[in-house]
Amino acid sequence: MSRHLLTIDGHTVAAELHLTADPRPPVVFFHGIMTSIDLTAEIFLDAETESWIAVSLPGHHPGRLPPGCSPAAIDAALFAHLHESALEQLIGPRQVIAAGWSTGGFAALNLAIRHPRRVAAVASLAGFASGGRIAGLMGWLIWLAGLPAGRIAPATGLRAAAAWPVAYRELLGLLAADGVAAAWVPRDTVARMHAAFARLDPASLATALAALDGLDITDQLHAVRVPAWVAGGGADPVVPRAETERIAGGIPGATLRIYELAGHLFFSEWPRMREEFAAWRRGLALTLSEGASDA
Repeated sequence: MSRHLLTIDGHTVAAELHLTADPRPPVVFFHGIMTSIDLTAEIFLDAETESWIAVSLPGHHPGRLPPGCSPAAIDAALFAHLHESALEQLIGPRQVIAAGWSTGGFAALNLAIRHPRRVAAVASLAGFASGGRIAGLMGWLIWLAGLPAGRIAPATGLRAAAAWPVAYRELLGLLAADGVAAAWVPRDTVARMHAAFARLDPASLATALAALDGLDITDQLHAVRVPAWVAGGGADPVVPRAETERIAGGIPGATLRIYELAGHLFFSEWPRMREEFAAWRRGLALTLSEGASDA
């Protein structure tokens, strides 16, 4: 595995590569707004045997925003530009399976829309097409960060969560379906996620949060013309079930998977998610090879 810091138009984008001899398109994973590229292994049954690339969201450690970057500058076009430019530097024109969780789900869908030649297939895990539909704690943080001088308060709260593991666990628990589900999040996973979260810059994170409200690709979902796996929690307090269903309905031929009674935390609340994601990719490999033969 190798780690890279890429400079793209003043932004620093972080990436990790774990490429095997597998000739199939590697999975490129985009993490959530309050996590980092360190989360990538959670989507696989065994990350060591898989071929994958992790790419950071704008402003996420060890990446950085350029000085003075405003939320308005972090739009769908910038997401796609940074991610496509990073992949071009890392792997040239090679195709990928774009996958992402939460804001990363948006990033994966957005890349498939804006750079269709790059993406062979796309998977959205609790992703959204419109940041304005995000609910619960995250919706409140986005609203607060968007107020004049409002980013001070969320940045202060995020610093507290970074400083105290107990506070971070409580914050993470608010993304689960309920208190019982929150208590079942594996402690080693929480510890690993907290360590990554503590390295994020609170001011940059608050800027990124404020940008989410302006992201909306709902009317462009029909442009996704590759196999799509759209999954969500039936009791997700962040991305409502209706948003997951709206995404699947907007993409021709998309496969929809709802994990009933589960929340936003795919890595601990979605039973058999890793097995089903792997099975989808196995079927996808056959589809892609048949398409190559037809061509």
